[in-house]
Amino acid sequence: MPSSFTPRLRLEMQAAGENLNTWGAPKLNAVIARLDFAIAGWTTVALSGNYTLSASNGDDEARAALLKFTGIGGCTVTLPSVSKRYDVMNSAAGPVILTTGAGAVATLGAGELAGVICDGGNVYKVRATEFGGARLSGTGDPVSPQDAATKAYVDAQAFASFSGTLPGQAGNAGAVLKTNGSSPAWGTLTTGDLSDYAADQASRSAAQKAFAVAAALTL
Repeated sequence: MPSSFTPRLRLEMQAAGENLNTWGAPKLNAVIARLDFAIAGWTTVALSGNYTLSASNGDDEARAALLKFTGIGGCTVTLPSVSKRYDVMNSAAGPVILTTGAGAVATLGAGELAGVICDGGNVYKVRATEFGGARLSGTGDPVSPQDAATKAYVDAQAFASFSGTLPGQAGNAGAVLKTNGSSPAWGTLTTGDLSDYAADQASRSAAQKAFAVAAALTL
């Protein structure tokens, strides 16, 4: 009977009497090295579009414990359809969606660091609670200050993310957010920014004059 491989981490299991004189080196050593990588190894992926993590019986990306994404944002990364946990750092320029191609997906915003678990079909983001525990996205438990449901997270993602989102707020006290139709910016509000200001003032002036005339006629 030949050797076989475990379904999740793809580690070689030796059959009885198999690989005589090679069981320890290189066979066992390869398994130990891959276990080391699965427990504490980094994989960095530079995204230029949608991406599928490599998974094989040899060295591969999907066996890593920690995933770091760089490059462009707005990409979907496909994980193997097996149960596994990853710690994920999104250093890409925008959000990254993790999926197996079926079921629930987990989305990490630019700059976000989160634990992600896969049950073989669905992918869930695990978040720390205020009490030091953990929860699955969408369970409604208490959340951490950088959870997706909090102002801090919205601030970090909406105001300081990639091109096309809202600009940062620092140094813009008293300013208003304006857009030219393609890019937003902070600035001072002027009468020219109010499309109906002139008509409104003209209407008010006419009304005041009419009131003044009517008041004079009654005297």
